[in-house]
Amino acid sequence: MTYPLTEMNIAIAQEKASIATNDYIAAEGEHPFNCGFAWVVVKGVRGNKAKLLKEFGFDKRSDGPGLICWNPGRHNTQDMSAKMAGAKVFAKELQSMGINAEAVCRLD
Repeated sequence: MTYPLTEMNIAIAQEKASIATNDYIAAEGEHPFNCGFAWVVVKGVRGNKAKLLKEFGFDKRSDGPGLICWNPGRHNTQDMSAKMAGAKVFAKELQSMGINAEAVCRLD
């Protein structure tokens, strides 16, 4: 099912990403040697859609086309796997809104 890209739906997606990150930490704990980053990349978004995403923390990518949102779960953990759990949920929610989104991570 596809949902419209609206402020409310993006806010809900961010909340789901935050919950996923917190749930991962509650279930697995924080792993200090798994320090890294996670983010969501969107491609093919222009105009009002891009403007709306930028209002929710997306910025232009420095390494290619598209937009990027660092740490969409908004958790201050350094555990890459916890951050990636939130990024995957956020990307999936954006995909349900018709946005070409991908969750990405890397160790520090």
